[in-house]
Amino acid sequence: MNEELILIFGALASFVQGEIGIDISGLVIGFLFSPYGLPMIGATAIAFIELINEKIKAI
Repeated sequence: MNEELILIFGALASFVQGEIGIDISGLVIGFLFSPYGLPMIGATAIAFIELINEKIKAI
């Protein structure tokens, strides 16, 4: 959890200094490493694959 906060604070600091590109990439990377980023994307993909599997088995 600390890594995400460091990335987010770094992004906010770069925004204050006027570096918008670094700011946006820092916020995106911070989001991806948070519990709502990559783990949630993975869980959604697995649920979608299970749904497709059930639909195929129903045929």
